[in-house]
Amino acid sequence: MNDIKDVIEEVKNRCDIAATISDYMPIKQSGINYKGLCPFHGEKTPSFYINSSKQIYKCFGCGEGGDVINFVMKMENLDFMDAVKLLAGKNGIEINTNMNEESRIKIEKSKKFQDIHVEAARFYFSNLLSSKNLGYEYLRKRGLDDKIIKTFGLGFAVDSWNSLMNYLISKGYSKEELVECGLIAHKTEGNKYYDKFRNRVMFPIFDYRGNVIGFGGRVLDDSVPKYLNSPDTLIFNKRLNLYGLNFARKNIVDRTVVLVEGYMDLISIYQYGIKNVVATLGTALTEQQGHLIKRYADTAIISYDSDNAGVNASLRAMDILVKLGINVKVLDLKDCKDPDEFIRKHGLEEFKKAMDASTHYIKYKINHLKKSFNLNKDEERVKFAKEASKIIKELKSPVEIDYYTKYLSSLIDISTESIKREVYGKNYNKSYDNKYKKYSNKKETPVIEKPKAIEKGKQFVEETLIKLMLNSKNLRQTALLKIDESNFLLNDSKEILKYIIKNQELDKITIDKTNSLNISEEYIRDLDSISLDSINSSDVKSIDEIIRNVKKNGLQENMNRLLEEQRYIENNKNNYDAKEVDVKIMEVALKIVEIRKMLQSI
Repeated sequence: MNDIKDVIEEVKNRCDIAATISDYMPIKQSGINYKGLCPFHGEKTPSFYINSSKQIYKCFGCGEGGDVINFVMKMENLDFMDAVKLLAGKNGIEINTNMNEESRIKIEKSKKFQDIHVEAARFYFSNLLSSKNLGYEYLRKRGLDDKIIKTFGLGFAVDSWNSLMNYLISKGYSKEELVECGLIAHKTEGNKYYDKFRNRVMFPIFDYRGNVIGFGGRVLDDSVPKYLNSPDTLIFNKRLNLYGLNFARKNIVDRTVVLVEGYMDLISIYQYGIKNVVATLGTALTEQQGHLIKRYADTAIISYDSDNAGVNASLRAMDILVKLGINVKVLDLKDCKDPDEFIRKHGLEEFKKAMDASTHYIKYKINHLKKSFNLNKDEERVKFAKEASKIIKELKSPVEIDYYTKYLSSLIDISTESIKREVYGKNYNKSYDNKYKKYSNKKETPVIEKPKAIEKGKQFVEETLIKLMLNSKNLRQTALLKIDESNFLLNDSKEILKYIIKNQELDKITIDKTNSLNISEEYIRDLDSISLDSINSSDVKSIDEIIRNVKKNGLQENMNRLLEEQRYIENNKNNYDAKEVDVKIMEVALKIVEIRKMLQSI
């Protein structure tokens, strides 16, 4: 099948969505449809529904929904085309896109190289477990059990010049292919071929799909280099891959990943239960690796070694990630040199607490910079203030700028006003006001005074959408894929939405059927008085606009509550510990920033 559009349609036609989903989670029949506990959020009562006739799924708890391809993308954390290919392969659909001879040869060679690496991984794994050896002893001393050794396919390269080469030749591969794969080396003088990895613990390197594409090997003596990676080949480039991503992409929670430096750091904390973790491959983080992280996460928690090299690597990594729009934090390793030691010394719960308390990258940079100055000297304090102001200048959000100027002020006893002037320069008043206006709306001023009730306009939009969903089955099905209970402001709307969900298969849900629910008479009267004559329920753009307004109103109210909370904390600082105030204000401020971003994206 050559046309990829035809392939996609064929995949959808051949894949029964209920059967596919049942491979990932238990489901039960409910009438002509199916239901189960949602795999995307924790719940005790099923709110995940599969519509067999429309071949779509929808969770009315968290809002996730889509077709069979969307489901596989979410569960496997795959790109769209990779999900299509996965489903095509499972259903015997052949994809033969048009390609030239050169591309065809390259693809075939890539497949052969992957097969060679799989054979090599099996060979190394067999070496590790088939007999007593230093590699197995080393891994056990580092606290790894047999289960985790098997999960990551760890192995051992014996101290031999040609054991792997002879094994792979016996499998039908040529020396030239093995050299091109990077598994054996060729010395032109004397025309000698020999194994590249010898007397090393072997770490297979997988691409994000789980294909073996290279190896990392650690010495067991004083040889150098301590770690040796496969060279760049047709299927492997260490700048373009992240170790452990094949495991992490299926375990990413809240679009957050932990970034570590080494194989052992990753495997150790993975064994303890931190599975959303990836590692660089013996090099500083590259921009390409940053883009890989961006595909799966919005937040990266850096947990590099605590020595000077690790600190410098952290600083370089955060610059790359921040430029890509990733929220960056740094984990405090306390008295430990690396994450492996931390989790073995302090345990899983302490590591989780350290993750939650990770330092925002701006504060980390300021704290690191502070070590270079003697703050007991006035001249040094001034120099530190100027350099730290340059760090704060990296920020775009006035909320964050305000927070970190206050933090810097608390460190050096210089007023926040002076620091802000240093941050913004000569045009302080103008640039600060302009930046603030971008994130501020004058209409919010009376809202901060904590209004007693929801505005009538917002209530009317919400009630209009509810009435539309009651009256039209088609509109209802569409709306339920785009909106959920959390988007509504009124408790009456939330109650009636639950009723709509339970009765969504009805052509029309009449208002009198809701009388048994805990809904106010005033709300029922409001619904009854709303006229839908001017609204075309088949006009997708009009309905989408109503849904967007409901979402915006919900987000705006959430932000109003956060602004009020922020104001309360600032006015009642004496009731909190000084450090606790900073943390609380920062948490609220960052939530406000996130909501503003969401509002801009709607």
